[in-house]
Amino acid sequence: MRKLIKNKILTLFLGFVASCVGSCAFSVAPTSSDDKTLILELAAFPERISVEDSTATAEIWATLKSGDKPVKDSTKVVFATTVGVITPSSFTKDGLAVALLISPADGRPRRGEVVAQALTVRDTLDVDFILFEE
Repeated sequence: MRKLIKNKILTLFLGFVASCVGSCAFSVAPTSSDDKTLILELAAFPERISVEDSTATAEIWATLKSGDKPVKDSTKVVFATTVGVITPSSFTKDGLAVALLISPADGRPRRGEVVAQALTVRDTLDVDFILFEE
């Protein structure tokens, strides 16, 4: 029963994120003066993923800093995506949290959004799911 409730909550959250991609600004107002110096930046390696291969993946790097210094280790970063599957959360080490984005392997090329949030900041990243020509 708990697992069913968890799955429903996750489904609702991902649905909310997906519906906001086209309409939300993805900004979160800082709640304290310490949070005003927080910076979250996302990057994908590689930036393009095969939409034909179920084993195609990209690492999503979330770099989280307070001013010019990394945040404390074990700060939680939550991830969501509009295409494929992504690690739901990860914890920082030296300001870096890494998630794995997996191709949907459905053969439909398109651009997907990855959203990450940590503390009071969010960032989004476009990832292209493409057909690779031989």
